Amino acid sequence: MLPTLSSWNPDHMTARTFELATLVGPFCRLSTFPEEVRVTEAYFTNPQKRSQADIDSAINSLRGTIQGIQKTLYRIFRNIVHASPAARGEVLNYFATAIRLNEKRAQMAVDPSTVGTDGFLTNLVTILLKLSEPFMDAEYSKIDRIDPEYFRKSNRINISQETKIKATQQEAEAYYKHPPTDAQAPNFISEIFFLNIAMHHYGLLRTFANYNNFIKDLSDIQKQIERLKEGRPQWSGTPLAMVNENLLKLRETEFEKMLSQKLAFDCQLMDPSLLTHSLRFYNLVMTWILRMVDPERKYPKEQIRLPLPENPPEAFVMLPEYFIEDITEYFLFIAKYAPHIIVQNSSRELIDFIIVFLKSSSYVKNPYLKARLVEILFYFTLPFRGYPNGGLGNQLNQYQMSLEYLMTALMSFYVEVEQTGAHTQFYDKFNIRYNISQVFKCIRVHHTHRDKLKEESRNNMDSFVRFANLLMNDATFLLDESLTKLAEIYNIQTEMDKEEWKSKPQQYRQERESLLQSLERQVTSYLTLGDETVGMLQYMSAEVAEPFLTPQIVDRLAAMLDYNLVTLVGPKCTELRVKEPEKYRFSRDGLLKQIIDIFLNLCNHKEFIQAVSRDGRSYSREIFLEANNRMRDLKTQSETNIRKFSIFVNKVEEAFKRDAEGEEELGEIPEEFLDPVMYDIMEDPVILPTSRTIVDRSTIATHLLSDSKDPFNRKPLKIEDVIPATELKERIEAFKAEKRKKSSDPPVTPYRI
Repeated sequence: MLPTLSSWNPDHMTARTFELATLVGPFCRLSTFPEEVRVTEAYFTNPQKRSQADIDSAINSLRGTIQGIQKTLYRIFRNIVHASPAARGEVLNYFATAIRLNEKRAQMAVDPSTVGTDGFLTNLVTILLKLSEPFMDAEYSKIDRIDPEYFRKSNRINISQETKIKATQQEAEAYYKHPPTDAQAPNFISEIFFLNIAMHHYGLLRTFANYNNFIKDLSDIQKQIERLKEGRPQWSGTPLAMVNENLLKLRETEFEKMLSQKLAFDCQLMDPSLLTHSLRFYNLVMTWILRMVDPERKYPKEQIRLPLPENPPEAFVMLPEYFIEDITEYFLFIAKYAPHIIVQNSSRELIDFIIVFLKSSSYVKNPYLKARLVEILFYFTLPFRGYPNGGLGNQLNQYQMSLEYLMTALMSFYVEVEQTGAHTQFYDKFNIRYNISQVFKCIRVHHTHRDKLKEESRNNMDSFVRFANLLMNDATFLLDESLTKLAEIYNIQTEMDKEEWKSKPQQYRQERESLLQSLERQVTSYLTLGDETVGMLQYMSAEVAEPFLTPQIVDRLAAMLDYNLVTLVGPKCTELRVKEPEKYRFSRDGLLKQIIDIFLNLCNHKEFIQAVSRDGRSYSREIFLEANNRMRDLKTQSETNIRKFSIFVNKVEEAFKRDAEGEEELGEIPEEFLDPVMYDIMEDPVILPTSRTIVDRSTIATHLLSDSKDPFNRKPLKIEDVIPATELKERIEAFKAEKRKKSSDPPVTPYRI
């Protein structure tokens, strides 16, 4: 009888009136969220003056009450579902109406009064989770009952305006316009599954976002209080004292109130039973998606095989993008606020999901979605209480899927994020690659991951060289920016320490102080990223040297290392002696050790020795010896390594002298034999097919690692397309042979009378 009443699901309702005026709405909106002011005031006042035991007791009491309400609501809905097919349909319509009325919750900024409350929608999520229990078993025995064609057969959930995983709007409209020829009404399992996904999207996931914003505001107020207290000695006794004291009291009162609201938030949102239940549901969602893209359709009974086919299934690309986005949002929230939840539940599905879509990156068009997959790994490898390797660190070094594919997946994505398509892509890539470097740090201790790295360098040399090139590019940029800005900070600090600083105009001092603060923020960020990038370069060059010795990389790597060595121990190194270097996460000697380590990793290879000797800009025997002496004084390198480095310097010096003699032998070189970019004599000249420019093969190969276009006319270009300039190469060889012959002929003694 209940769903036949006019108050069950009335027409023409707003989101807020729907939960107030419908038959079950007022019961479904009961919660402990801050919107329930009475709960906050009755249970969580004066939180800073109360013991933790007292607060925990209040939370446990309220959680028990809320769970009791949710169980009762579930039983009501379950009994209606079992009453008749018509009643079951009205229950589904009730959930669908709640979703439709709250679609605005997914927007960036929305007026809270125009949408439903967090409590109402979170409680509906718990009811749908309980209705999903029959098909959430550990074996996923009913997973094939979930219809992938649901959105073509039902209009209960409107996805017409949603961004799709890979399809364009026009492709999606054409696809959903025509249902399958044998279309039957979706079964109840499919209905509950897709309603549950949508209710999480507009309900629980939006509440997560509200909580994140709340925590940010709470942190901002706390920082304001700290700044006011720190500045009290400066403004105390001044005309601003009364204003600042009143502001401080106001902020402290506001902070106390928000702490009470946080406890009310935590009481229901951080309930382990809710988070665990949702995690199990998202494990089902990930399993269903992986089964959809598995060509064999055998996952999870059999492990999915990679790589996947080039073209993904049509039903998959037509799904709303939020199917994947919500998975990432959910696990990022868990990783930040409740990482113990992942340890207590199955993580196989999550690891499989991340690896499959990192390895099959073409299946998802949004690069930032894939970046979030890496971010999940990053947060779940951070240590927390009792788990030094984070929530997933141990599994990443034990689980077969991870051991087989994770290392290469991370390397591939490191290359892919060079171009994200956004106007912020230059800076975005550094943040994404920082996360990748942290995951690398976690997994590189395992021998299987290291073996995979070596295997990739042997079997996919071109791909690995591209990865190594970008790694080196990042290290070059970040170190250059970091050390340059440290020198600027040193100059400003030196200026401020001088007596005449106080006599400078106030506006000038404010501008310099503002610049100093800006430089400090930038250098901290650059040094953090740079330290990790150089650390990766150090590790990679120790494991696999060959990619770093290729003509495309070796000269630039040597030049970068030489330049930074000069900066760290050369004549201007005093400009790096900033005050409180640890404040910027700067360790001059730590960075010097990393750079010396890279030299040591490659010092036995003649290609690297010659590259260092060819660096006319920064190479200096004296600088190298100074660096070695500093390492000896600081005892940051073993005596064996110090001797090894000395031998390397001697070899470089010998190569330097040989190169100088060779250049002298050649004398003046015809301009047509010189590379137009590097202005060195070409070893292997090639013709670029569209611009018809002749360059050395190594020059264009290096360029194409970072840019896939002809540098002279910006037309698309691949290294396979270049044309060997055979005739020119023969003339260059003949020129060099003739010069060598002349230099080796004995001098002619003139006849004397």
